[in-house]
Amino acid sequence: MRLFILLASLPIAACSAGALGSSRDVAGSGSGTTRNYAVRDFTGVALRGSDDVDIKLGSSFSVRAEGPSDVLDRLKIERDGSTLKIGRKSDPSFNWGNSGNARIFVTMPRLIDAGVAGSGDMTIDRAEGDALDASTAGSGNITIAALSVKAARFSIAGSGGITAKGSADKLKMAIAGSGDIDAAGVKARGADASIAGSGSVKADVNGPATVSIMGSGDADMGKGATCTTSKMGSGTVNCGK
Repeated sequence: MRLFILLASLPIAACSAGALGSSRDVAGSGSGTTRNYAVRDFTGVALRGSDDVDIKLGSSFSVRAEGPSDVLDRLKIERDGSTLKIGRKSDPSFNWGNSGNARIFVTMPRLIDAGVAGSGDMTIDRAEGDALDASTAGSGNITIAALSVKAARFSIAGSGGITAKGSADKLKMAIAGSGDIDAAGVKARGADASIAGSGSVKADVNGPATVSIMGSGDADMGKGATCTTSKMGSGTVNCGK
């Protein structure tokens, strides 16, 4: 039952960051193929749709979008509480199939939450501090180049992917669907992993790991992992101990 409750919450997690607080649309400045947005004081980024986002940690805030002019005209940037939300304005008459995509470049001092809902891709240069939550709902992907946190939580609902390298004291991974979490480059002291479906998880755990699989999913927790497993279906679990 705990597994069902956890996995049922994944689509909500991809969109719930910043649910508290008032939403404020941010108008872009500039013209042509570049727009700049004067927005600050956010610790989370939520992407909805097919556009791509590059996040870098820096001493100040900056949000810049590049792409076809008609796409940028329909880009919607808003701050909802502590979350920067990136999506498109509603326009039933617009031909999305031929519109192309935008790339949004975000600089921020601290990242706590990252979410993708849709088919867009998000790249993060580094995340550090107490915790990072990263989630996808749909077919989008999140890539984290350098992770250094006490607790990392990765969740997927759908066919998307999360790839990360770095370190975490505790790593939690959850998949509902066919998505993949590749944290083989993350050194963790402990981990929890749950899969419902055909997805796969990889990690480099040197310590205890709890793995729950319902379906045909696969989990590889690394050679240093001491695993406690619960399995229903044809899935496989690989642990060192």
